[in-house]
Amino acid sequence: MKKIFQKLFPKKFGSFWKKLKKNKNLDKDLIFITNKFIDSKSYLHVSNQWHIYNIFHYKTLLKNKLKNLGTTVFSHYFNFFSYNDEFIKNLYKNIKAEKVFKIKTNILKKHKNLKLSDSVSYNYLLLLLFENLKKSSYFKFLRLLKDKSYLNFGNPFINIDGFNITSDKIISLFDLENIEKFSKIDKSRVLEIGAGSGRTSECILSIKKCLSYTICDIPAAIYISYKRLKLAFPNKKISLLIYIEDPIVLNKKILENDISFIFPHQMEKIKNKFFDITIAIDCFHEMNKDTLKNYFDNISSISDKIYFTIWKKTKNWLSSGIFKKTERLHFDLGDYPIPSNWKMKLKNELKFPAAFYGIGYNIK
Repeated sequence: MKKIFQKLFPKKFGSFWKKLKKNKNLDKDLIFITNKFIDSKSYLHVSNQWHIYNIFHYKTLLKNKLKNLGTTVFSHYFNFFSYNDEFIKNLYKNIKAEKVFKIKTNILKKHKNLKLSDSVSYNYLLLLLFENLKKSSYFKFLRLLKDKSYLNFGNPFINIDGFNITSDKIISLFDLENIEKFSKIDKSRVLEIGAGSGRTSECILSIKKCLSYTICDIPAAIYISYKRLKLAFPNKKISLLIYIEDPIVLNKKILENDISFIFPHQMEKIKNKFFDITIAIDCFHEMNKDTLKNYFDNISSISDKIYFTIWKKTKNWLSSGIFKKTERLHFDLGDYPIPSNWKMKLKNELKFPAAFYGIGYNIK
C-alpha cells in the first residue's frame, strides 16, 4: 500500500519547502538558492528520487547546518560505507599485502556517526584506495587537496603515512586521472553537471590553476558545493548566477568569474560551443530518460567534449507510476539517448567502484 500511495501521490520537495522556508535557522544563501530554484523551469524536471533525497538533505542541513554531512548527505553523492566484491575488484590488482602493512596508519579508528562495522569497512576501503593511488602519477597531487575543506563537512578520515585520507580525496584524483586519459583540461572552460558535494570540482581546481569553471546543479547540492568552494578558494571570484535569464548577461558573467553556478535550464542560454569539456560524475543514472535527452541536446550545442561516469546498469528508482514501469538504465543495451553526433573515445571500468563506467565522447 505504501508503494502504491507513493506512485499516486509522490512526495514533492516544493510542498516541503513551503513549510520549511520561514525557519529562522536556515542560512540566507540556502533560502535565496532554494526560492530561485522552486520558481525556475529547472524545478519541473526533478526526478521523484531527488524530491525525496532533497527533503532528507534539507532536514539534515536544518539539524546540522554544514556539519556531519560526510556520513549523511554525502552518502548520496559518493561516500561508500559498505560495498560488494564488484565494487572493489579493481583495487586488488597489483596489491602486495606484505607491503601494505608496513605503512603507518590508525586503521582501527572508530568514526563518529558511523557504526563500528561501517568504520571498519570504510577504513579498509581507504587503505585500498591509498595503495592504488600510490601507483598512479596523480599521487603527487594528493598534497594539494586541503584538509580545511575535505575534512570540514564531517567527512570521516584516517591518517596514512602522514596524509589525512578521505575517500573523496582519492576518488576525485582517480576521476581526474581518467578524465585526462580522454582529454587534458589545462586552460579549459569546464562545465560540471551535478557536482554534488563539490569534491571533484575542488580537486580539479586545486591542481589546474587556469580554468574557467561552471557548475550546473540543483539545491541542496548547489548550496553545499558553493559553500565548499568559497572555503577552499577564498581568492577566486565565485558567483551564483542562478537569477540571470538574459543570455547575453549570463555568458558575460561566466567569463568574468573563476567559478560560476547555474541551474540546469540555464544551459539553454549558453553560447554555441562555449565549453571545451563537460563533466558529469555519478549523476546521469539518477535522471529519467526525457531529462537525459534534454541534457544531452543542450550539451551537444554548448560543449566540444563530454566525460561522464555512470553505473554500468541500474534502474531509475521511483521513476515508475501506476501505468509505467521503473526505467532501466543499462548503458551497454542502449538505454541512454546518446546523440548521433557524439563519437566515443573512452570507455573503461573505474578503479572504484568497478561497477561504474567512465565514458568520454567528442561532440561534432
